[in-house]
Amino acid sequence: MNRYVFFKLIVSIVLVGSYFLLPEYGFTFSATPLTNHFLYPLSHANIWHLAGNILCLWMLRCPLHIIATFVCAVLCSFLPCFVAEPTMGFSGVLFAMVGITWGKIHRFRDMLWRNKWILIIPAFLPHINFMIHLYCLIAGYLYGRYATRNKRTDKRES
Repeated sequence: MNRYVFFKLIVSIVLVGSYFLLPEYGFTFSATPLTNHFLYPLSHANIWHLAGNILCLWMLRCPLHIIATFVCAVLCSFLPCFVAEPTMGFSGVLFAMVGITWGKIHRFRDMLWRNKWILIIPAFLPHINFMIHLYCLIAGYLYGRYATRNKRTDKRES
């Protein structure tokens, strides 16, 4: 078992565990709005939502960068998204993972073109905030581009 499979297995176990430990929506779990932003990426509306996110996680063939993508998702949940409470679950983390993958190869237009359906369809579905998912995709792209730039700079200096 390589480390990517191991990390995906651990993340899947955490997501399933959080589904049973957290209430139906993460923002009702705590009384403070600040912790809602950290808990919501771990919560899911129903078992189908959980299964869809885990399926998408296993379909990704890129390194997870789980800490970076979780931080991107939490920071993006503070951006204006035209609703009062956080409305992004683990799918924001997945969007950030996709953004990091495209950011490493510096192809923003291709990222938007190839992912147009996963960007357009949620815009018309109820209870899904299109803006925050777009924020996560762009934040992941910027992180991936920045991380790649640092690695290239480090190689030139050595």
